[in-house]
Amino acid sequence: AAPESEELTAFWTHAGLLLLVVMTVIGSFSHRGLYLPKEEIERCFSSPISRTDLVRYRLMINLLRSIFAGVLFGAMTARRMPVATFGFVGVMVTMLTLPILGQASALLLGDAENRIAKLSSRLPLKAISVILAVLLVAATGTLVVGGEATSNIATKLREWLPHGASIDGLMELPFVKAVLLPLRPWAAMITASDAVTFFAWLFVCAVIWYVGFELTARIPVDFRELSLATSADVAKKLNRVRRGALGASGGSVSKRTLGWNLPWIFGRGGFGAIAWLKLASIVRKARGTLLVSAGVVALVTLMMTAAFDGSTAAEVVAGAAMLALIGTFYLCAGLRFDFRTDLELMEQIKAWPVRPTLVFLATLLPEVLLVSGALYAGILLRAAITSAFHPAIFAVLALQPLVTLAWVALDNAVFLFSPVRYSPGQEGALQHMGRSLVLMMLRVVLLGIVFVVACGPAALAYYVVNGSFDYDATALSIGAVVMWTGLLAVDGLLLLVGGKMLQRFDVARDKG
Repeated sequence: AAPESEELTAFWTHAGLLLLVVMTVIGSFSHRGLYLPKEEIERCFSSPISRTDLVRYRLMINLLRSIFAGVLFGAMTARRMPVATFGFVGVMVTMLTLPILGQASALLLGDAENRIAKLSSRLPLKAISVILAVLLVAATGTLVVGGEATSNIATKLREWLPHGASIDGLMELPFVKAVLLPLRPWAAMITASDAVTFFAWLFVCAVIWYVGFELTARIPVDFRELSLATSADVAKKLNRVRRGALGASGGSVSKRTLGWNLPWIFGRGGFGAIAWLKLASIVRKARGTLLVSAGVVALVTLMMTAAFDGSTAAEVVAGAAMLALIGTFYLCAGLRFDFRTDLELMEQIKAWPVRPTLVFLATLLPEVLLVSGALYAGILLRAAITSAFHPAIFAVLALQPLVTLAWVALDNAVFLFSPVRYSPGQEGALQHMGRSLVLMMLRVVLLGIVFVVACGPAALAYYVVNGSFDYDATALSIGAVVMWTGLLAVDGLLLLVGGKMLQRFDVARDKG
């Protein structure tokens, strides 16, 4: 049998390539035909340009966009390959081949519109894509983590296989071998351990790339009608993004949820009405909200399970804490059911007869509860997967909503101080990229100050009670209470600041 590291490398490489191919094909269902931006499509179709040249034009643009993904995935996986340089270049070539596969699939699906497109409309393609993306990044994460975590995963995989079987033997099964056979050139190139093998497979992959590029450009499909429909759909999504509807908050409202009667769980006063309104917007976009939340939580849970095996109390607590922190960051960045989607409603919000601080809190509270509930599920799921639970996890669960509230409150206070309103066609301008970078750095610095102020007294209390930083249940409980009190005070201060930012928000200046 091959050494464990080589066996796992081959397994995860084939699995990752298969997931990438499936995700690419699924993505082509939403871009059937040849996608051209709304600003270009009429000009391109009315110009004396051949159909094959139009396809080549879009392919080259997609290839340029894939360079960044190639660099990212190549850097993540190269260190786990037999030769890092060969692994990086192999991943780059692979990522530059996928757009060709996607475009060919989109054209062929367009040709089979009447038979396949109707079936695809009934399939939960977004849910499938989220699940596959989670599996792909989890597979990549195990290669990045390596070491003991990778060995633990190898042990788990062997437990699931029949007695006496191995991962290498699994890949030799006739069905598995037939499925993975088309991926052989790219997998062999990425995992090559010598120059002769690498350059031989690189030549084969380059020939496949060129032949695929030209064959895709020459697929005899009239894509004009489908391209117009695809361009209109994408333009609607971009318009929602320009209004600030990003992530799950930018999804379409589900007709099935419009008639739901939502309980007034926050009371029937002004505060409760504002929170109910925001909760209704979350529920009415429940499908996108749940997909984003489930995908992020599943991804972070898998990564933390691989990184922290739960063999000790420190591993259990550290895994739960890291899951809560990383999950908070990604969920809050993707959901955005807060002031970042309410710029068009600021005239009404400013006229509400409720104090600005209460308006600020009521707007953020439903998102905080959603994020906290999702991460509670992830933390408990991880405890079930690792069969490891420690009472200190309750401290993480108690602190997590306050951390989320601090994160969201700070982000929205900064946003209200300097809101971003893009003009159509100006999203990628350099001045906006610089603005976003400066605001991101400001958020990081302010959040660092927040956590130092909240965590410093807790660490001091722990040391005073225990006399050292060794594990002690009593000291940990007292430190958690001190940290909870500090975070509560910080949250109160941030809510006051957010209320001041909302009060000073000038609607006339923002729209002027």
